[in-house]
Amino acid sequence: MAEIARYGAYLPKYRVPLGDVQKFFGRPGRPRARTLSIPALDEDALTMAFEAADQALGADRKVGAVISLSLSAPFGLRKMSLTLVRALGLPDSTQGYDLAGHPGSLSDAFELAGALATAAKPVLVVVSDYVVSFEEKVCDTLAAGGAAAFVVTRSGGFAKIGRSARSADEVYDVWFLAREREPRYRMEVLSEASQKATVGAIKALEQASKTPTSAYKFVAASQPHPQVLRGLGKAGISGDQLAKTSFVGEIGNVGAASLGIALALSFDAAKAGDSVLAVSYGAGEATATAIDVVAKPPAVGIAEKIPGEAIDLGTFYLWTRGRQAEPH
Repeated sequence: MAEIARYGAYLPKYRVPLGDVQKFFGRPGRPRARTLSIPALDEDALTMAFEAADQALGADRKVGAVISLSLSAPFGLRKMSLTLVRALGLPDSTQGYDLAGHPGSLSDAFELAGALATAAKPVLVVVSDYVVSFEEKVCDTLAAGGAAAFVVTRSGGFAKIGRSARSADEVYDVWFLAREREPRYRMEVLSEASQKATVGAIKALEQASKTPTSAYKFVAASQPHPQVLRGLGKAGISGDQLAKTSFVGEIGNVGAASLGIALALSFDAAKAGDSVLAVSYGAGEATATAIDVVAKPPAVGIAEKIPGEAIDLGTFYLWTRGRQAEPH
């Protein structure tokens, strides 16, 4: 059984009020997030991944492999995982694996890490994202940046990764065409499809594990939009289970890093004996995974980073204009 030994998380410190962005682009209505977590001009998915990974590793750099996943890598035709190996000062023998495909890929990475990890050679899993939308569409996609990292081992961790269950129905909710950098987005499809798949995965996990959803202390879920979080009630998830792990209404949609940030928030608040239900969603597929906390996690304080530092609309526009077409 795979275990999580250490973790890290990173959020850019800058925040732009989404209401100001909506007013600027003539998009009336209540903001779906209070602010957006905005990477500075010298930040991207790679630099954020480094910060989260560096925190997760600490002084112990003994890992056998690095699994990196991002939907917004700052370059193409290269392995982001091997770039991280070099940047983190890991041995050249460290294997690198890149995953992508959909915002729920962190669940895939945990399964791969569980197969690769040994007691002597853990696996570092790093997820980082900042999928930028074109100008006024940011009001819909709630584009924000963030990263998380986890050291997965076979023994000695503070949390055991247990059973998983999946439910899938291929659907076009958020997607790219060819080499486009800007996501295409259909909120009505995302809301309906995510709810259907998530309910299916959670019910399947209940049957396989004989553990009711209400038994989990925390639910750490992918959260591209507050409406998706509200739909989790259909799966029997309560507001109390999400109280410590919900952030999309505060800082926006951090893409593939969403589940990672939610897990970091849950571990920061957890104690030995607590259980976490990890729920990922992307491209019509939901994965529900049971995680048992067996020792007090080494808290990284990610909740303290959520408020951030405000920037004005002009700075936001300068940093993001054209970024979806060409990285700064």
